[in-house]
Amino acid sequence: MRLTHSLLSVVFICLMTAPPACGQSLTADETARGAAVSAGTQPAQRPKLSPGAEEIARAIGVVPLIERFYDLPERERGVGGGAMSMEALSLRQQITESVVSAGLEVDGLITEIDSEIAQISVVRAQLEDRRDRALAIGNLATIVAGGATGVLGTAMQFSDGTSKAGNVIGVAGGAVSTVLSFIGLRQQRGGKLPLGVAPNMLAKLFDRPTEFHSDYPKEVWTYLNSAPPAEPGDGTRRERLIKQWTDTGRLETGDTRKAQHKIELLTSGASDQRQLTIDLLNDRAAMLADLRACVALMKRDLSKLMLALRS
Repeated sequence: MRLTHSLLSVVFICLMTAPPACGQSLTADETARGAAVSAGTQPAQRPKLSPGAEEIARAIGVVPLIERFYDLPERERGVGGGAMSMEALSLRQQITESVVSAGLEVDGLITEIDSEIAQISVVRAQLEDRRDRALAIGNLATIVAGGATGVLGTAMQFSDGTSKAGNVIGVAGGAVSTVLSFIGLRQQRGGKLPLGVAPNMLAKLFDRPTEFHSDYPKEVWTYLNSAPPAEPGDGTRRERLIKQWTDTGRLETGDTRKAQHKIELLTSGASDQRQLTIDLLNDRAAMLADLRACVALMKRDLSKLMLALRS
């Protein structure tokens, strides 16, 4: 009986000191993670990006870099004032360079848009000066023709022998004034001039050939062909711009020959030398201003991305 009791005690002690079963053993990763947590080197949660910043991060291809950076332990990322590891510094530099490069691409595109708008302003000013001079001369001619013939015709009415001639002069003066008025209406259009050497930044939006630095960087083109996140409505930014221009009358509705002809004029390049009116130049400048504002918002989202990574 005493021997049996001793054997049971030995078995109990062996069971208590034996390692856990195979299904209950801790893995090496779990052990390392526990050690990292106890040492204060666990990976931190990734920063919360705004919808726009997240879209920009995907567009410029830095999402994998951000994930790798925040998978590093806090100690390697310099949290708490310590020095960053070489890997963390390299990842941070790659992210920063991608953001800066995208910002410079946006600045370059905006510069090309501004260049075209400036050239439009020069040509439009020439046409407006020409129109104003023509209208001034036409108004003077109308006053002279109408006033002189009216005075002469009225004066000839005082004599019976010249009254018929006075009537003829009065009718002729009225006819001349009418003709000059029609000429003045035509002169209000201001004539036509080619745009000269300038980009055609609207061409790519309508699948027309581009020239003179009018192509779009890959990141900007991806941005324009994406739908704005967290905003009501359907369609990409490019589609929304075209719809806006159609609703405001800057583009003709439908796929008619007239509509396509106007698009050709609005997207004409330096090699085409299409003759443009003041109205067409006004529409082109307004559309470029809308495009510029849309592209400039990309800088806002780039800024939000960097601010989120700094927090």
